[in-house]
Amino acid sequence: MITKVQEKSQLEKINSSCINYKIAYNSKSSKFLKLGNWLEKESTIFKNEAKNKTSNKANFKRGEIIKVDFGINVGSELSNTHFAIVLNGDDNNNNNNNNVDNITVLPLTSKNGYKRLYLGNILKSINNQKYNKNTYALITQITTISKKKIFNNSVKCYCDEKTLDIIDKEIKLFLTKQK
Repeated sequence: MITKVQEKSQLEKINSSCINYKIAYNSKSSKFLKLGNWLEKESTIFKNEAKNKTSNKANFKRGEIIKVDFGINVGSELSNTHFAIVLNGDDNNNNNNNNVDNITVLPLTSKNGYKRLYLGNILKSINNQKYNKNTYALITQITTISKKKIFNNSVKCYCDEKTLDIIDKEIKLFLTKQK
């Protein structure tokens, strides 16, 4: 049980955090331009968790490409909205998996750089006009996310097995240095 003193301290920290968020937003750094959107979404998720409101958690297939709101993160951690490839091999194999809220994903970007695996134009089938760009997998940014961060209106698109095999090899090389 939390005491009144502890509760007051926690509320003061929440208020102090709000001031810090305003300072970050006012810096006009492009990273923080949508900070308000993210905080509102995150706080709504927390509110719903506090009220025990659960949503049906969809299952995703390995290789499925989904649109994810990664939020605003620290340093060079990936931020904002990106497509990502589902890496889990078992999310769809268990009938009880609607209770699983997390999946592991490989974020995608249109920008070349360090440890970015070129995948061609795999997003072209989603929307010929908007996503007609080269795509790179961010091997260094593999992460586990809550399914609550996935946009529900994602168009179904998948990587083929050959592409997934290449991704697996690159991940193994990056994480273990084994070939």
